[in-house]
Amino acid sequence: MTDDDDQKNFRRASAQAFFDSLDELLDSIESSNDRSAQAKSPPPQAKPSSPPKKARPAKINLSDFEDAIADLEQFIQNKQPKRPESKE
Repeated sequence: MTDDDDQKNFRRASAQAFFDSLDELLDSIESSNDRSAQAKSPPPQAKPSSPPKKARPAKINLSDFEDAIADLEQFIQNKQPKRPESKE
């Protein structure tokens, strides 16, 4: 496996871990909002026949996300000042 393949695999694993963490965060926020809404509001008098469905964010294509990460990494590297070579 080449370094380029290793980097792609690392990016793919990082992107997947990011999305997993993002899903956990969204679930945590939603459950927190549900609990605070229940604590603040009085019990409803009449419930609608079907509760509204919560919109989930659209799934992002993994290769698009990898490209975006690569673009961000390149942008950050270009913005960092070049360090002078140390002569030892």
